[in-house]
Amino acid sequence: MTLSRTGTLAGLVALTFTAAACGNDLTGLNKNPNAPTDVDAEFLFPQGVTSVVRLVRGAGFDLHLTSLWAQHYAKIQYVDEDWYQIRPGDIDGYWTSFYAGGLQDLTTTIEKAEADTRLGANKGNFTAPPTIMKAWTFGAMTDVWGDIPYSEANLGAAGTITPKYDTQASIYDGMLASLSAATASIVPTGDSYGSADPVYGGDMNKWRAFSNSLRLRYAMRLSKVNAAKAQTEFAAAMAAAGGVFTSNANNAQIVWPGDGTNDNPFFTNFRTRDDHRVSKAMVDTLKSLNDPRLAVYARPTAADPTQYVGVQNGLVTSDAAQLGLTRTSKIGLFFSSKSSPSVLMAYSEVLFIRAEAAARGWGGNAAALYIEAITASMKVYGISDAAIAAYLAQPAVVYNPATGLTQIALQKWISLFNQGSEAYAEWRRTGVPTLTPGPAAVTNPKVVARRLTYPLLEQSLNPANLTAAMTAQPGVKLEDRVWWDKP
Repeated sequence: MTLSRTGTLAGLVALTFTAAACGNDLTGLNKNPNAPTDVDAEFLFPQGVTSVVRLVRGAGFDLHLTSLWAQHYAKIQYVDEDWYQIRPGDIDGYWTSFYAGGLQDLTTTIEKAEADTRLGANKGNFTAPPTIMKAWTFGAMTDVWGDIPYSEANLGAAGTITPKYDTQASIYDGMLASLSAATASIVPTGDSYGSADPVYGGDMNKWRAFSNSLRLRYAMRLSKVNAAKAQTEFAAAMAAAGGVFTSNANNAQIVWPGDGTNDNPFFTNFRTRDDHRVSKAMVDTLKSLNDPRLAVYARPTAADPTQYVGVQNGLVTSDAAQLGLTRTSKIGLFFSSKSSPSVLMAYSEVLFIRAEAAARGWGGNAAALYIEAITASMKVYGISDAAIAAYLAQPAVVYNPATGLTQIALQKWISLFNQGSEAYAEWRRTGVPTLTPGPAAVTNPKVVARRLTYPLLEQSLNPANLTAAMTAQPGVKLEDRVWWDKP
C-alpha cells in the first residue's frame, strides 16, 4: 500500500478534509465537514512536517531569532530581536506551536501507523519518517532552551498536562536512540507515504540516509561535553545501514510549490515586511575571501547595484535607520522566492562534520572532506567549477592542518546560511567566527546571547517542573550556556 494522493501540499490539505467528509453514512450529514474528528496518518504526516518546518525555517525562529543571533541576518527596522529582546508573547507562541502543533501531529501519525494492521512488515516506513522529524524538531528546541519536556511530552490521554523537563543530556540520548531505531525499521523497497511525503516523495533510502546524517549532527554536538560518546555515536552512524548523504540529491528539504497557498515562509513574510538585511559579519567575511556565494546570499543595494553592504547586528534604532533601506543588501532571492526550498539538512553539512571528525583523529582525510564540503555548498547555487577551483586555491582557504578545525568551522558557518537554528548552534559550539554583540544588546554582561529564555506561560501552566528545570541548570538567562555549550 503506497499512501500516495497528490503531488502538491495544497492538495494534501484539501484531501485531509475531503476524506473526512465523504462516505455513505447518512448520520454524517449533521457533522461539520470543516472540523473532522479523525485524520489518517498519511494526511497528518505532511501537516506535521510542514508545520515544524514553517516554524523553524520561517519568520519565527530563523528570521527573528537564530539567524539573527548567528549573525547571518540583521535587522534594519523593528530591531528589538537583534538586541536579544524577544517579546514574551512570541516565546510563548513558539513553545505552544511546537508542542500543540507539529509535534502533536507527528506523534499522532506514529500512533496511527503503529495501530494500522494493514502495514505489516512495512510499518517502519510509516513510523520512521515522523520519528526522524520529531528528532529534528526536538533538536532545534533543546538547542535554544536547554532542558525541555521530552519523555512526557505529547503523550495524549496516557500522559500529563504538566510534563517534567528532561535534561539536555538525556534528550540527546533519546534523539540518538530514536534515530538508530528509525534507521533499523526502514524497509528501503517497501511501501511508503509516496507523494504525501513533502521531503522525499516516499524515497525510503533517502529517509534512512537522513536519519543517519542527523545522528552525525547530534554526535558532533557532544564533542566538547562528551568526546568519547561523540566519537562512538559518529562511528555508529557512519556504519549504519543505508549510510549518510552522498550527494546534494540527498539534501533533506521542502521545495515549496509557490502556488499562493503553500509559499516559502520567507516570501510570505517579505510580501508585507522589509525588516531584514544580510549581516555585516557575513558580507564582510564573504568579501574577505572573494567568495562567489556573496551574490547568492545577498542582493546588491538598490542605490548602487555594484555594491553589497551588510548591516551590523544590534544597532540602536536611529543608527539602523540611517543606513537606509536602499543602501543595504537584502537577503538573496534564492532564499526568499515563492518556491525557494527550506533546508532541513544538506550534504555539505555532512561533509563538514566528517571533515571535523577526521581533524579530531576519528578517521578520514580532513583536507579532502573540507574541499568536498565547500564544493557541495557552492554547487547547490550553480557556481561554476572554475570559480570553485579559484576559490579553493586562495591561501586563506587552502586547508592547513594546524588551523584545520577553525577553517572547517568558519566554512561550515558560511555554508549554513539560511539554516539559522543550525548556524546558531554551531557558532556556540565552536566559537567560530568571532562574533560580537551590537551596541544595543540587552545582555549583561554584553555578549552574544547563548540561549532563549523560557516562556512565561509555563510559569502558570507547569510551574513546579519549570522551577525544577531552572534550578537544575547552571543558568537560564540569555547569557548562560546550554549543557553542550562549553568554553
